[in-house]
Amino acid sequence: MNEQQRLEKNNRIKQKGKETRLRRLSQDCKVYELKLDKSHLSKAKQEFLHRLFLEAKWLYNYQLSNEIDVDYKLKEVDVLNKDKILEQRDLDTISAQIRQTLVNRTKQNIFSLSKSKKKGNKIGGLKFKSYVNCIPLSQFGITYRIENNNKYIHIQGFKKHFKILGLDQIPEDAEFANANLIRKLNDYYLKVTTFLPKQDKIQTGNYIGLDFGIKDNVVDSNRNKYNFSFPETRQLKKLSRKLNKCKRGSKNKAKLKFKLGLEYEKINNRKKDVKNKFVSKLINENDLIAIQDESIHQWKSSHFRGFGRKIHYSILGGITSSLKHKPETLIIPRTFPSTQLCPNCGSLNKHSLDERIYVCDCGYSEDRDIHSARNILNEGLRLISMEHRNPMLDESETSRFNVELNPSYNSLKQEAIVL
Repeated sequence: MNEQQRLEKNNRIKQKGKETRLRRLSQDCKVYELKLDKSHLSKAKQEFLHRLFLEAKWLYNYQLSNEIDVDYKLKEVDVLNKDKILEQRDLDTISAQIRQTLVNRTKQNIFSLSKSKKKGNKIGGLKFKSYVNCIPLSQFGITYRIENNNKYIHIQGFKKHFKILGLDQIPEDAEFANANLIRKLNDYYLKVTTFLPKQDKIQTGNYIGLDFGIKDNVVDSNRNKYNFSFPETRQLKKLSRKLNKCKRGSKNKAKLKFKLGLEYEKINNRKKDVKNKFVSKLINENDLIAIQDESIHQWKSSHFRGFGRKIHYSILGGITSSLKHKPETLIIPRTFPSTQLCPNCGSLNKHSLDERIYVCDCGYSEDRDIHSARNILNEGLRLISMEHRNPMLDESETSRFNVELNPSYNSLKQEAIVL
């Protein structure tokens, strides 16, 4: 390839990149998790997958022990064996393109740590790994592709294809992008990133405020209360007791660890399922969700002694984390006194945790958590009214909220104008 051909190729790549970026503006990103059918994995396929993750670990450790900008075209790396002696191992399974992606990922991690350190944050460093459980497949159609009527996938470096479950959930008009091959408890998953045409959300005209707590996990401004608890199962406790009695380094201990991991995986899957359904219901039914920036992690500290286990068994952290990434969510600052503020007179009244009814001297009384959720909603509406306030617009144009849902909206609007 001469210089002219190389320039033409680079220009075509740049042009395609611009077209892709423009197309992404009219698309939504969605990730699907697919599972490789373990019953159709032959010995050759299992050996390929095992070797793929093994060589990824070798390459990562070699990159940390040598130059970070390592040549991804190398065929051999130095690896410490069981006797702590360096040996040369061949990288004959993992393709050059996947090696390049792995090398760039490590370099990006180092760059991110350096950037965080310059900001004054306390950071650690990258450590050598005994295993790697995620391999990036950066280019659809090259590093991986779908074959045989959306039933099989082909992974670069192996001639035969793999049967995969869950491809039917991906819409036909989805545009495939990169993917990640993940190993989890001897099962293999493929997380595929897709882009779908944007669909305008149907406006419901509903607004809701959420209060997170310990006695009742989630309380909304419509007087609904939700509690989620996923305690340890009897099988999990039984396996934990057996594991504590096993000899260190024995095969039985390794087997019990694997079984224990399966039990934890079942609980985590149930948590994710309930969390995703709850968050999806909130997003579909409401145009605005007001929440307060709570520190769920601090609730497990000594100040809330006795509640740590209850919080650990709940899914509060997952709900708050998911909602914070949704465009419908408005986050109220942590300093806002949602529990103390009286919506009638504006006074602040402190109540201990065991007082479940909020009472004010002006005669107002309400359930403590419902009162807090409504204050959070009112504060969210007040903040939005201030952001969208424009004196050049008519009153009908500036009012975009449901007054019936927020009876004190008029007073809040006056406060916003004064501020």
